Amino acid sequence: TPAIHNSFKYYIKKHPNSSQIFTMAGISDEMSKMAGFRRAVPLKNNHRGATLENSDYLTSKENVQPVELEALKRVFKWLDTKKDDRLCWQEISDALIRLGHKTPREQIELWIWEVDDDLDNMVGWDEFLTMYQRCIADSTGMEPRNLFNLAQFLMYDKEQAGQISVEQTLQIIFVRRGRGELDDEIREIFGEKQKADDGQELKISFSQFLHKANERLTKMRWTKKEVSKAPRK
Repeated sequence: TPAIHNSFKYYIKKHPNSSQIFTMAGISDEMSKMAGFRRAVPLKNNHRGATLENSDYLTSKENVQPVELEALKRVFKWLDTKKDDRLCWQEISDALIRLGHKTPREQIELWIWEVDDDLDNMVGWDEFLTMYQRCIADSTGMEPRNLFNLAQFLMYDKEQAGQISVEQTLQIIFVRRGRGELDDEIREIFGEKQKADDGQELKISFSQFLHKANERLTKMRWTKKEVSKAPRK
């Protein structure tokens, strides 16, 4: 629950000597302070933050490509209307309103809590980057994706037009998935029909994008559940 999760992070923050425990487990003090490092989780199961300092610990699928990093920085800068290098609930709310997807404050605060490693009720750049890295590496569907979905849409929507087309998604999908998965990824976002009734390229809103993303997430989780239930031979 949120209360338990917050209590654990609070304990770590208030007990600096707990780093000795990590050292004994083979985790250096430097590693434990890296953005996104999940304390008390074995290194091999831990999604670290995609920072330069800890890039040696990331698998290839966890590394953020330069094209993605540039787009992600652009999105963070656009969301950060107060220019204080942090995102508060109001800034995220304003962005969602501009996208025609007004969202209650309590929901946005939950989005922030899901990625707020330092418990300041805001999202800093390191947390934003770490959130993205965790989600692109996640194949279970268990990583919180609320803020990720917003970031991903805005990475595609370079002109902040509130809609995206297939063409706008190609570059990022290609560097992330490669040519082999490009068509499948586009189909997951836009569906089978990628042209409007008038023959023009189909464009979808954030609300439509989010609907498809949630459908995909549900399918991913059920697939994992079915695999885990499969009888052993």
